[in-house]
Amino acid sequence: MSKALIPVRRSRPRGERGAATAEYAVSIVAACGLGGILIALLKSPAVQTALKAIINYALKAAGVDGVQL
Repeated sequence: MSKALIPVRRSRPRGERGAATAEYAVSIVAACGLGGILIALLKSPAVQTALKAIINYALKAAGVDGVQL
């Protein structure tokens, strides 16, 4: 007769109980900061001009003429 296995819960030591939550919070703040920087860069006229030039070059290479962004 075999006994049913009872799952064992392992708890973290008292000093590390909120560590995972704090790590997630730091990751979220870093991701939001990076997103803010990317938005600021994409709104700058220099980057917009460069992106338009790249898109126009790709369109011309694909054979689509007469499209200007």
